[in-house]
Amino acid sequence: LLPPPINMALIRNFNLVFSVLLQLSNARAYHCATASSLARRHSSAFFHNAGKSIAIIGTKKNNRSFNLPTLFSTTTDDVSLAAAKKVSVDNPLLRSWDDQPFNLPPFNSIQPGHFKPALESAMEAHIADLEAIASSTEDDFDSILGAYDRAGSLYSRVGSVYGNYISSLNTPEMQKVQTETAPILSRHSSKCNNVPGLFEKMEKMYNMREDKLKNGEWTAEQARLAERVYLSFVRKGSKFDEESKKEYADIQAELATLQTNFMQNVLRDEEEWEMVLSEKDMIGCPPDLVAAARQAAVDRNHSDSDAHVITLGRSLVEPFLTYSSRRDLREKAFEAWTHRGELSEERDNLSIATKMLRLRKRIAELHNKSSFADFQMEDSMAQTPENAMKLMKDVWSKAKDAAD
Repeated sequence: LLPPPINMALIRNFNLVFSVLLQLSNARAYHCATASSLARRHSSAFFHNAGKSIAIIGTKKNNRSFNLPTLFSTTTDDVSLAAAKKVSVDNPLLRSWDDQPFNLPPFNSIQPGHFKPALESAMEAHIADLEAIASSTEDDFDSILGAYDRAGSLYSRVGSVYGNYISSLNTPEMQKVQTETAPILSRHSSKCNNVPGLFEKMEKMYNMREDKLKNGEWTAEQARLAERVYLSFVRKGSKFDEESKKEYADIQAELATLQTNFMQNVLRDEEEWEMVLSEKDMIGCPPDLVAAARQAAVDRNHSDSDAHVITLGRSLVEPFLTYSSRRDLREKAFEAWTHRGELSEERDNLSIATKMLRLRKRIAELHNKSSFADFQMEDSMAQTPENAMKLMKDVWSKAKDAAD
């Protein structure tokens, strides 16, 4: 925890700065990052679950200075230049950040209204990248899988900023942008996986991976990337018939809207709920937490000089639950924390969650799985819901023993 005064603007942008710095520091990760991470970068939209933001993994064609041509980093220079000509220099999300400290986004220039046109330009360039791969006559690794990893660099760049903004800036303007763009971004993800001829290219790479590995043409990482990209396409419905593909895209678009509403309700409760305490009530809490709670009271315009405020922001509520000696106050904070999204009658996350579960059940059915949990866990370390539950119960029993 930082002692007061806290620059809240810096705190809000910390995740975003960290994400972009990660992109810069991993500029050569094409050769050394895990193939799994690389494969996931473009095989899905830049966020899957409410509140989740991403840090972009760099590739060998990412440069530390984001010159306009390299932002579009496509499989052909002609495609890059054609897309670049359509970029408005008035949009800070699309122009070069060379003049910014550490080439970070120009936060003071970015407005909510910039995101939708920037994302639209980025999506157009992304599709052009993928269409170029699908129409390529080459079948070597770099022309297909390498190009696929490089595809959509502008989309990733704009998406990293957008993803962090929607998870940390819950203003009415950003809520409107997010509500409008969520289904559009979901449709884009579906479109990316259904570019004619693209899946066939990835399937060909997948089928040749073992032979390429045996004869030394590919490294283990390259073979793993081929596997991960192929499986990602399959799990996104690339083997479905056309009718099922349309249904799957419709489900994903509806889920994107529901997840957006769910997340916005949670963020609204985090912003609005507060527990006003006196310094005496903060018994057991470390000085930094007491100071932060006092600063929160000042930020929320509490005139009482002894007022201290605990909100549902993680930096306040989690250390309070850890250190406070007041069991009754911990219980009150915990109840609010575990009921975020349903603390107001106008925000009904229960009905939203019910709709999401029904849609996820249909996804499982399309993949011939008995439940969404089976589908979701199949591509994880645990592999089955039963293994996941066993792990959690083992951890729970040991944690309880330690707490007791």
